[in-house]
Amino acid sequence: MVFLLLLLVFAPAIEVAQHENSDHLRELLQIAPPLAVERVDLAVDPNLKLEGISAVTADQQGNIYVIHRPSSGDPIVVLDPHGKLIRSWGSGLFKIPHGIRIDPSGNVWTVDAQTSEVYKFTPEGKKLLEIDVGSIPDKNREFCGATDIAFAQSGHVFIADGYCNARVIEFDANGVKLREWGKHGTGPGEFNLVHAIAVGPDGDLYVADRENGRVQWFDQSGKYLGEWDYGGQLHSLAFSQAGEFYAVLHPKDAAPDRESYVVKIDLATGKILGKQETRSHELSVAPDGTLLPATRDGHLVLFKPRQ
Repeated sequence: MVFLLLLLVFAPAIEVAQHENSDHLRELLQIAPPLAVERVDLAVDPNLKLEGISAVTADQQGNIYVIHRPSSGDPIVVLDPHGKLIRSWGSGLFKIPHGIRIDPSGNVWTVDAQTSEVYKFTPEGKKLLEIDVGSIPDKNREFCGATDIAFAQSGHVFIADGYCNARVIEFDANGVKLREWGKHGTGPGEFNLVHAIAVGPDGDLYVADRENGRVQWFDQSGKYLGEWDYGGQLHSLAFSQAGEFYAVLHPKDAAPDRESYVVKIDLATGKILGKQETRSHELSVAPDGTLLPATRDGHLVLFKPRQ
């Protein structure tokens, strides 16, 4: 009874704080200009139903790699730049397909958000390496595992282990664990859902602290270097090959498919330079600068830079 009374007393304050947090984000988004991009809705040829697209990336040849959550069939689908189906694989391998990235050597990496299994494949789908991240607090919970992966020039990989564990883990090129850092909280170096990770042009690690609505960055030893707090939710982040920085922002009090924006951020100041409204669960940037949002539905959407 005491707990219920306390909840009733403090619930309005909690709600106001969340709305203020979202209002701050809306203020930032309102003054940001549109990005100079052109939307392309890409259809798969021959027709293939994509379901719950979780992440999208692209290789140096412009081929597009999609990881989705089909009721049956392969969760990894590879298309040419025009949407023609090249290959697919991965049926029965995943519980919750979540992340897909391509390393500097062209290998394809995926992340499972339930099992915390990370797989490395050739572009043709041959499995080269499997990393069992481990230490899952609740193996019966659907979303309790790792979320994303990033690559250092040394060949080491950094895994965002964010749904139940608030940490970043470093592995060497052979999948041997080297170190980890992070814990639950709102302070520097603490996280409330580590949802995405990327290596910046300076070699520092940028982390999407989703439910804290901020970007934090670290050196590769895990030393905290700084943060930008935008409010709301910060779902994902990615760098272009030219070093341009993009992130995905969304007010907490809005429906998942409303008021979601891919934004371009000034890496020196954290200022939002431009915005494009689209839902994006994870985000990648193709080698030619095309933005590749993951819509969490069956629509494959690209945003190409205007010439």
